[in-house]
Amino acid sequence: MSDFNQQRQIFKELLDNEELVNVTLVTEDKGEFKAHLEVLVPLSPYFRRMIDSVGSVVHIPGTSKDTLKEVVNYMYTGKLCLRESKAKELIDTAQLVEVQGVVELCKKYLSSSITVSNCISRYNLAACYQFVDLKEKAMAFILANFEDVYKTNADYSGLHVDDLIAILSSDILNVKEEEAVYWAMLKWVEVDPVNRIFHFASILRCLRIGLCNFKFFEDHIWRNELISRNEDCQGTLFQASQMFADLQSGDSPQVIYDLHHPFLRPRVPNEIIFVMGGWSAGSATNLMETYDCKTQRWFLSLNSDTIPRAYHGMIWHQQKIYVIGGFDGNQCFNSVRCYDPVTHVWQEKGCMYVQRCYVSVAAVGDYIYALGGYDGHRRNRSCEKYDSATNQWSFISNMNTIRSDASADSWDGKIYIAGGFNGTQVLESAECYDPETDEWTLIPSMNTPRSGVKCVAFRNYLFVMGGFNGSNRLSTVERYDKVTRTWTFVAPMNGPRSNFATAIVNDLLYVIGGFNGLSTIASAELYDPVSNSWRPVTDLNLNRSALAACKVKNISTGQEYTYIGMYAQVG
Repeated sequence: MSDFNQQRQIFKELLDNEELVNVTLVTEDKGEFKAHLEVLVPLSPYFRRMIDSVGSVVHIPGTSKDTLKEVVNYMYTGKLCLRESKAKELIDTAQLVEVQGVVELCKKYLSSSITVSNCISRYNLAACYQFVDLKEKAMAFILANFEDVYKTNADYSGLHVDDLIAILSSDILNVKEEEAVYWAMLKWVEVDPVNRIFHFASILRCLRIGLCNFKFFEDHIWRNELISRNEDCQGTLFQASQMFADLQSGDSPQVIYDLHHPFLRPRVPNEIIFVMGGWSAGSATNLMETYDCKTQRWFLSLNSDTIPRAYHGMIWHQQKIYVIGGFDGNQCFNSVRCYDPVTHVWQEKGCMYVQRCYVSVAAVGDYIYALGGYDGHRRNRSCEKYDSATNQWSFISNMNTIRSDASADSWDGKIYIAGGFNGTQVLESAECYDPETDEWTLIPSMNTPRSGVKCVAFRNYLFVMGGFNGSNRLSTVERYDKVTRTWTFVAPMNGPRSNFATAIVNDLLYVIGGFNGLSTIASAELYDPVSNSWRPVTDLNLNRSALAACKVKNISTGQEYTYIGMYAQVG
C-alpha cells in the first residue's frame, strides 16, 4: 500500500470523527460537510484551484450533498457505491470536480450491466458524454439483441432518426428474418406519423427488401398507405418490384444481385458454425470452414490450425474455440488448442492427463469436461475437467461405463453422455454427471445402440442422432424426456451417417459431414423441431468424417467468416 493510501485511511478515520477537518464543502441544495484538503487537493485539480482562490469554504453548484459526499468518500476510500439511478449524477459531479476515477468506475459499471431494457438509455448517455467505448458496446448490444430491443425497450420509440438509420442499415444487425426490420421501422414511424413520415424514405432504404418474402412485400410493404402515398418512397418501391420481377423471371442471375444489389445484401449472422478437422481421403485434415446461415454457404478459412486432427472434441467456451484431443493418423493427442476468432490467434493450452481420441466434450459453468475416449491402447471411463483460469486439468469421477466414440452435452447444469463403444460392443446406455456432487448416474438406455453418435440438448430434450449400431450406419433419431424418463423416436435424418458434427443455430439443429457406410460425406441437413422434419442444406467444401463443430456467437469479426467478408471469393 502506498504512503498516500495509508494516509487516506488515517484521514478517513479522522473524517468520521470530524477531526482536523480544514475545508467546508457547500452544495447547491444548501447541504454542507467538512473534509481534509490533504485528501482533496492531490486528487482533484478543481479543489486545488478553488482553495487557492476562495479559501476554506468551497461552494459547489450543480450537485447535491448526497452525490458530492459519495464522490468525496471515493477520494478517501477508493470505493464507490454504484446503482443505476445514481450513475448520471455521479458522472456529472465527478466531471465537475475533476475526479476521473469516479467517472471510470461509472463507465465500467455501465458497460458491464447492459440489458435489453437499458441498452438504449446507456447508448444515449454514452453519446451525451462522448464515452466512445461505452457507446460502441451499447450499440453492439442493441444490434445483437435487436428483435427483443425494438419489441420491449421503452426507449426505442424515442430514438433519434440518425441512430435508427445507423441501426437498421448495419450489416451486423441481428434479425432472424428481414421482415423484422420492416416491423421495427413501422413501429418507430407510427409513434408520430405526422412528423416521422418525412423520414420514411430514408428509413425504408435500410430495409433489404429482396431478403423479404415476395408475398410479404406485396401484402405489407406495397400496400402500406404510409409508404404507398409517400412520394419519396416511390422510387424504392419501383426498384423493389422490378427486382422481384427479374428474380422470378430468371432473366437476371441472382448472383449479380447478391454481389451488387443493396436490396439483397445479406446481413452478417449473429451465430456462425465453425467446423474443424476430420478424416478425409485417408488422412486427418486441419481444414476449417465456417457456415453463413443467411446465405447458406460454407467458406474456407485462412486461419486453420497447423495441426491436422480427427476424432477430437471442440467447444465454444468463454469467447474462444477449444479443440481437444484427437488423432492425426499416427498418435492420439492429449493436447488442447485454443482459437480466438477475433484476433485469429491459435494458442496451445494445458494438456490433459490422458491421451483421448473419440473423446466427448461438454462445458458447465467455468469448466470444460473431456469424457472417455481412446488413448491408443485402450478405451477408458476416466474424465477430467479444464479450468481456463489456471490452465489446468484435474480428474473427476469415472463414468459407470467405458466409452469411446460416445457423445455428450450439457443440460440444465449437468452433463449427459450417450452411447459409444467399450472395446467389445456398441452401447445403448446413457448416464448423467452432476458437477455439484461429482457423481455419475445411469439413466434409461436408448432404444438403439449407437457409437459415432451425436447427442445434443435441444428444446428441453436430449436428442441422439445417427451413429453405428454394430452392423449399419443409422439415420434414426430419438430424444430423451427427463421428466418421463423415456426415449422416443422422432423424424429420421434424410440419410445415414456416423462420426459427424452438430450445431444449433437459430433454433434449428444442423448435422454436418460424417461417414455413410461407404464413404466420407460432405452433405449437411437441418432439423426443424416445429415441423419435426429434416431438409438438406449446402454441402461442405470437403468430404470428411470425424470432424467437430461448434456455434460461435456475438463476435465482432463475424463478417470475416461469412458472406460479407468472403464474397470476393464467390463467382
